[in-house]
Amino acid sequence: MISPYFQYKDFMQQHYGTQLHRIPLDMGDSCPNRLPDGSGGCTFCNLRGSRAIQTLGYETVYEQVDAAIRFAQRRYRATQFIAYIQAFSATFGAKRQQQYLDLLSRFPFRAVVFGTRPDYLTRSAYAFLQQLNESLEVWVELGVQTVHDRTLRRINRGHDWSASERAIQKLHDTGLRVAVHVILGLPGETPEDFQYTANTLASLPISGVKIHNLHIEKGTTLAKEHALTPVPTLMEYEYAEHLMDFIRRMPPDIPIMRIHTDTLPEELIAPKWHMDTQQFKAYVIRQMVYRQWRQGDLYRHGSPSMPIDPEPPAPVATADGSITFWSADYKEHYHAAVGARTEALEKFIRPSNLIDRLKKGDVRLLDVCFGLGYNSLMALDVALATNGKEPLHALEIVALEMDKRVVQAASQALIPLETDSFCWQTALHDLVTHGHCTVSPSASIDIRWGDARFTASQLQPHSIDIIYLDAFSTQRNSELWTVDFFRQLRNLMKADGVLITYCAAIPVRSGLLAAGFQVGETPPVGRDRGGTIAAIQANHIPRPLPANDRHLIEHTTRGIPYRDPYGVWTNTEILRHREAEILKYKQARASNRIGAEVS
Repeated sequence: MISPYFQYKDFMQQHYGTQLHRIPLDMGDSCPNRLPDGSGGCTFCNLRGSRAIQTLGYETVYEQVDAAIRFAQRRYRATQFIAYIQAFSATFGAKRQQQYLDLLSRFPFRAVVFGTRPDYLTRSAYAFLQQLNESLEVWVELGVQTVHDRTLRRINRGHDWSASERAIQKLHDTGLRVAVHVILGLPGETPEDFQYTANTLASLPISGVKIHNLHIEKGTTLAKEHALTPVPTLMEYEYAEHLMDFIRRMPPDIPIMRIHTDTLPEELIAPKWHMDTQQFKAYVIRQMVYRQWRQGDLYRHGSPSMPIDPEPPAPVATADGSITFWSADYKEHYHAAVGARTEALEKFIRPSNLIDRLKKGDVRLLDVCFGLGYNSLMALDVALATNGKEPLHALEIVALEMDKRVVQAASQALIPLETDSFCWQTALHDLVTHGHCTVSPSASIDIRWGDARFTASQLQPHSIDIIYLDAFSTQRNSELWTVDFFRQLRNLMKADGVLITYCAAIPVRSGLLAAGFQVGETPPVGRDRGGTIAAIQANHIPRPLPANDRHLIEHTTRGIPYRDPYGVWTNTEILRHREAEILKYKQARASNRIGAEVS
């Protein structure tokens, strides 16, 4: 999958012709924003001051560098290196300048990065950096954090935004590359504040940006504040949304040098994530690609959207004349051979008693996994066709979908019928373009792009009458077949609501029961087994589960449901967890059997 943003590794490959391995250097500097006893400073900064763990335990900085280079050569087969002077803030007094020159001349560095503050950049510092840049490429990484002075005061930064702004411009005028460091989620800031910071920085001559979310670490002033009154922090999905927006506002030609930070688990108070950094990065890339976002598409006047795909999915004919797609990501077709329109009508619309509900009042329908749109479009079509014969109330559909490319491809590939009550392709085009379509004053769809586990969490509790759950199979898309996701959906439903799905898998039915649903079966379509209906109230279950299903759920390993306790596990993690639960179940039964035989 092609990255939707300019990664630092790609920049280095283009700029240097190879990857440069970072060698952190600790010169023993402190911070001008701290008192002699180490107190004070920025409220989020601990006593290590971003000091790299691998620099600890050496007598001299020369030993640090020598050990780090030898380790990189041995472990990563590194051949090219970049010096990184970061701990607290790099200083530029006459003695320190000479130390830099001596150190940088002893080792084979291609470039050097100085992490510092704007109030450390004196006239002498600019002159030194400019001269050094003539023999070794110099980057200055400036700790900006935010452009909002009220926040800078709140975190005791010790300088205002104008100091950073002047430093960025002067570094650029001196011929130096400047990268800015930004924290999203600082106390009191809003999404609009993040956007303003991004837009402001994008208008300046920066050469790169590092971004991460706020971490509350032990031993910081912020930790003390948090103990008294909890400071909100960003969890994985929330931060990803703000991060993607920030990246989209950056010029497309500057590298995004970092999108997360690492804090030692024993030092981190909040947030406690359950995604590792590689999983988070993969999530961000996948979400941006699926939503057709890329770095720079919100920069100034924006740039053209990403193509939906180098090769849009080819339409696949089904038995009822409608088309479906093959998903290269999930290795399944979106619909069964019986037909996409047939499935929508017989597996979802009719079992949900949509028309009867519309006769009684307004209906709010949640379509989980919109895909090509058949379930929502058919629901609207049936409602409009019936409304021409007898009065119905309003139908409002909220659709959840991750992959905008599929919806756009469907808008061009769906085959219209003369009997359609409205133009399905136009509705899909409006959803791709605007995120909303209105097909009549009383019939509409709003679509939310993203992982359904997150987008569902943003909906109002107890506001949904009908849920259509149409995810890929349990082995390919288990993220949406877990007890935990079912509980999330149950919380969205009104007391008389129903959930309809094509899936009849035993772990799914078991999971629905474990989530507190009453569970039954819908009529079969194109196969022997029916689908599944779940409701809060038993009177909405017209056909109970078969007795054999109940037995399998209650007395066999097939009844062990899928689980995703933090709402962020991958399909692989969920499947592995269930396999582990099955093994534990079997071991427990074997142990009980042996115990019974002994007794």
